[in-house]
Amino acid sequence: METEEFISGFCRTCNGSQTVCCEYEEKDGKRILTFMDCAYKRCVNQGACEIYKEAHQLGSEEE
Repeated sequence: METEEFISGFCRTCNGSQTVCCEYEEKDGKRILTFMDCAYKRCVNQGACEIYKEAHQLGSEEE
């Protein structure tokens, strides 16, 4: 089953507020992040991104 979460927070790259849609899939009792509608894998601020951290806290592991 897939679910969506919308996470709002400050984006350093955009220098402003962003709302990011995250999609999760449930497998074997774990919630796996399968999609984020931002370029988090290429983002230079990924290590300090609160949106990224929250998205991964809501899921059990990355895709």
